[in-house]
Amino acid sequence: MADSLDDPHVTLIELTQDELKTKKIGSHHLQAAVEALHRDGIVALKNAVDMSHLDKLNARMVPEAERLYAQPATHRNFGRNTGNIQQEPVLEEGYIFDDIIANPWATDIIQCMLGPRTTVRFYSANTAFKATDRQPPHIDVTFDIPRIPFGYCVNINLVDTTPENGSTEVWLGSHTQTDKSVLDFSGVHYQIRKDLQDERREISPPIQPNLPKGSLIIRDFRLWHAGRPNKTDDPRVMLVSVQFPHWYRSNLKMRLPVSVKDKIDWADAVPCVEWMPEGYDYLQGAHDHDFILLP
Repeated sequence: MADSLDDPHVTLIELTQDELKTKKIGSHHLQAAVEALHRDGIVALKNAVDMSHLDKLNARMVPEAERLYAQPATHRNFGRNTGNIQQEPVLEEGYIFDDIIANPWATDIIQCMLGPRTTVRFYSANTAFKATDRQPPHIDVTFDIPRIPFGYCVNINLVDTTPENGSTEVWLGSHTQTDKSVLDFSGVHYQIRKDLQDERREISPPIQPNLPKGSLIIRDFRLWHAGRPNKTDDPRVMLVSVQFPHWYRSNLKMRLPVSVKDKIDWADAVPCVEWMPEGYDYLQGAHDHDFILLP
């Protein structure tokens, strides 16, 4: 549990062999995950992703990240000194895996929070290089957000993740009273208002979890979080997909190669995809993503 100042931590659930075999999460683990998302705004599944898939992606994405990092035009998240770049995953056949882009256990949990027929509208990544500066505490949207759960990010790190290599700082429970009014736009970069940070720190201070390779994190869009410096020489890649409820009004679509159109098991989720032709240069990216709820 993470409801005490004595030991605040992200709830970590280890899937059973039966759950792994059936690709369905059992009622006890489902209850624990839903409780954590309501209470903390975040939960992690310890062994929800095939290690070989992570290794294959990491071997390809780290060299790509190094090339992107050397290019001045590459998008930097919250400034150059954070060492954090936006990077698109490998969008080629053989590099798109069901347990990453449409993880069945994550979908089970998210649909208990959002209802059936959740839509997958986003698939991207960001990579943390060695740095000294941190990101300010923030949420990933700046519009008038609904006052209910309206979207969940599914984050997957390609390696073991610790404070040493920049595990994401999270503010447990901060999602429950969050709307646009918590944001301060007066500085170079927007952030959670300092007075609210101070208040929240007294209730539940931020933490940087240690998460083993193979973990999957489900995070409420409203949860305060921040990128922290990677202190190592090894770039740390984190994948992200986003699921919204079926009622969420959005035109956002992710880009995937047409070669995998009928080869992904989306389980109970609904993909919203712009299918790209063979040879599409996925590394050019598209970083102006609009998550807004349409009128």
